[in-house]
Amino acid sequence: MSQAILKLDAVEKSFAGVRALKPLDLELAPNEVLGLVGENGAGKSTLIKILSGIHSSDAGRIFWNGAETRFHSPHDALAAGIATIHQELAYFGHLSVAENMLLGGNWPRHRWGGVNWDRLHSKAREQLARFDLDIPTELPFGQLSAAQKQEVAIASALSRQSRLLILDEPTASLSEPEVRQLFAHLKRLREGGVAIIYVSHRLDEILALTDRVAVLRDGELVANYRTSAADIPRIVRDMVGRSLDQVYPGTRPAEFGPPLLELEGVSRAGMFHNITFEVRAGEIVGLAGLVGAGRSELGRAIYGLYPIDGGVMRLSGKPWKPSNPYEALRAGLVYVPEERKRQGLVLDHSLSDSISIGFTDLLLRFGLIQHAEETHRVRHALETYAIRASSPDREVAALSGGNQQKTLLARWLDRDPKVIVLDEPTRGVDVGAKAEIHSLIDRLARQGKAVLLISSDLPEIIGMSDRVLVMHHGGISDQLHGPSLTQENVILAASGLHENASP
Repeated sequence: MSQAILKLDAVEKSFAGVRALKPLDLELAPNEVLGLVGENGAGKSTLIKILSGIHSSDAGRIFWNGAETRFHSPHDALAAGIATIHQELAYFGHLSVAENMLLGGNWPRHRWGGVNWDRLHSKAREQLARFDLDIPTELPFGQLSAAQKQEVAIASALSRQSRLLILDEPTASLSEPEVRQLFAHLKRLREGGVAIIYVSHRLDEILALTDRVAVLRDGELVANYRTSAADIPRIVRDMVGRSLDQVYPGTRPAEFGPPLLELEGVSRAGMFHNITFEVRAGEIVGLAGLVGAGRSELGRAIYGLYPIDGGVMRLSGKPWKPSNPYEALRAGLVYVPEERKRQGLVLDHSLSDSISIGFTDLLLRFGLIQHAEETHRVRHALETYAIRASSPDREVAALSGGNQQKTLLARWLDRDPKVIVLDEPTRGVDVGAKAEIHSLIDRLARQGKAVLLISSDLPEIIGMSDRVLVMHHGGISDQLHGPSLTQENVILAASGLHENASP
């Protein structure tokens, strides 16, 4: 390894007496991409926050460019040349894209001191164009899609000429082509001497992008090796301390019951058009496509969050046109949204409340909630969905991403629905939780549920689905199953390039 740009010497950190990071030694070369992996709670976030100036280490030394240093704030780290893109983006939704991109920097001004807004937006557009992004800089940041927000944040960070870039789950909201575009940018940065710490639960990305893999488990660095010597089974074994079968369950017979969800020519202006398909009892139907293709919007319309303009839907053979989600819940249809923290959970609520809110209407007697029954059902859900927490009273914000996702699943699945719409059910969870969720989905289908699985994770949607519908520009461009269900065909259909894809 060439002269290290970053060196950690016995760095450690504790919170309230709990050791989040045990004495850790690590080095990073100027043009190296380090893959940092580990289950949720392994210490990755703590290490990232120490390097980005959010936390200070309790012991040990940090060397940056050969000199011992300590970052007392994110501004210190950024000024030193360390830029961090956190998994949970921080932004001001009411401010423009340009304003968010250039926060903390020197804004161009007129001679009389006022902000030169034309130059500000021009500067922001230049930064976006450098990364092949065409996003109007005048738009309020909050109006961007999840993928666009991530892209803008990355472009903003990379434009600061940082010498170390830390990315925490940067592709969680990106489609396959967008991931390839990001990788191309990162490889150019590496060739320019920039060091990169890449944190991801997607181990295929770790293998494709990085030079070296560092594995954390229970706050300790348990493995550190060249990526060329790694494969997914080895990384998983190091992460969880045991071998883990990464094969998707596939325990169900290929026999399905009657259609439980049917759509014929369903449309909503500006979102999706002429959607026709069915999901049968015991079947998992995947819904793939690029970000913006209309997948999530369709799922929300089925759930009653958006009214449809045309077409017909049927639920269990009966006409289905919900005016609100509560109608869907009462009819036996649930929807688990793609952004659990923004769309599904109130983070300062307790774990118990976060689960029971999904079925308290079933526990009413003379208008009062039967609390003994509520407590019993919550404890049963904790066991059924393997939710790991010190207490049901624990704030949901304190749980790992995997346990938060299982909390959301427990909330709705405890209603014993007939039709389940899952939007990115394993986004941002570790490999152990992902395997548990996959097993749960497979079990639901075996029980005769109809599952519509919306996912950007190609191995997941191919491995879990009986057939896959691919959306392109708001329409279904292809249906894939059997030998035709390959990653290549999904990507081609999602891009409008497959021979059966609509123009």
